Amino acid sequence: MELPSLDVNLVIVLHALLEERNVTRAGERVGLSQPGTSAALARLRRHFDDPLLERTGSTYELTPLAHALRSQVGDTIRRLELLLNARPDFDPATSERQWVIQCSDSVQTLLGPGIVREVMSEAPHVSLDFQPLDPRFAVDPLTSARDIDVMIAPRGLFTAPTLTQVELYRDHWTCVASAANTSVGDSLSAQEISDARWVVAFRDPPMNSPVDAALAGLGIDRRSAVKVQNLTLLHRLVAGTDLLVLAHELVAGDLAAQGLRRVELPVALPPVIETAWSHPSRQLDPGHHWLLATLQRVAAGITRPA
Repeated sequence: MELPSLDVNLVIVLHALLEERNVTRAGERVGLSQPGTSAALARLRRHFDDPLLERTGSTYELTPLAHALRSQVGDTIRRLELLLNARPDFDPATSERQWVIQCSDSVQTLLGPGIVREVMSEAPHVSLDFQPLDPRFAVDPLTSARDIDVMIAPRGLFTAPTLTQVELYRDHWTCVASAANTSVGDSLSAQEISDARWVVAFRDPPMNSPVDAALAGLGIDRRSAVKVQNLTLLHRLVAGTDLLVLAHELVAGDLAAQGLRRVELPVALPPVIETAWSHPSRQLDPGHHWLLATLQRVAAGITRPA
């Protein structure tokens, strides 16, 4: 394969120009003078046979080609950084890396303490940045995965065949009612599911729960009385009410101790398979493999409620 004759440093300048849309700021970003950045822009324009940046009044706008190049150049820069920073091994005792992990509040509740304990025990100089799930992941998972190390989310939430995936643990949906709720018995019929009023989480696209898709496939639609963007406290919201909720079994814990009870469903719902998703370029990174192994070790220690 023969690559086009373009200095790799020009790709870095191109990235800065497309991000900043300003010659002076782009130069400051990469450490070039304004004349040097202007010269680089001229070379890039000749290479692509396109102006890339067009003046509109006192500002510059990207041409259609520049818009198309922007995400590709950013991805190329990140891949190049990962490639050039690749090392044959990883020493957690001396590493000062920062890892970004996106996950739901329920995953952070279950795994967070163990992850922090394990990582800080073996890699005392690293830092962890836990972030909430980014809805953009469901729309464009490959692009969203570029800027983070790991996203922990259940399978079925989005389609991402190109991402690396490692199963961490499995949870199950359980129907929960208040112990004082006399409107339903110990089990529900399909009609009772449709007639009941529910507390639901993440029902709006693109982050809607896969459980509603599973119920919809059976012709069952839940009526939402309360909608929240939280899984950890979800089951507690039905206490003292006639509402019902579908909660994660591991997160809900001991129901009786919380004044709650389990109600049997007429159908089996698919399991919640919490999975660590990452960009395929991370496979070059031994530190990333160490992190995934740590996540798996912590997840293996989760115990189910009695």
